[in-house]
Amino acid sequence: MHPIHPIVVHFPIALLCVSVAFDALASRWPTGGLRESSLYTLLAGVMSAALAVATGGMEEDLAERAGAPKSVLELHESLGTVTLVVFVALLGLRLAMQWGWLKEIRSLTLGLGMIGIVILALTGYWGGELVYSYGIGVKAVMSPVTP
Repeated sequence: MHPIHPIVVHFPIALLCVSVAFDALASRWPTGGLRESSLYTLLAGVMSAALAVATGGMEEDLAERAGAPKSVLELHESLGTVTLVVFVALLGLRLAMQWGWLKEIRSLTLGLGMIGIVILALTGYWGGELVYSYGIGVKAVMSPVTP
């Protein structure tokens, strides 16, 4: 099976970062559509993050067999799950505020989004460690034959 996880992870990274950026910009320009754009990109980001966590779980056994340290794999997996949970909580909070169930507190949603971005960055860092330090998912390239 082709490794899907490295393809999928770029979508939540981009969408969740853009969502938080739109939310921050909406603090400065509240009358535009930035707050709504933030909500839609957050929804897409959460869905793609769930897919990234699922595909990462499917490829975990392959990474273990390739020699990845279990501690690094588990840290990356745990951080990915925490990232998903934080952004699901943010989405729930944003929807509750949108529907009028809770009073809108923009500093709370922006702060939670920033915390989520930090955890997302740590998740990506440890994923990069798996690839660049341990060669997980990287095929060996043969040296060119010299005559």
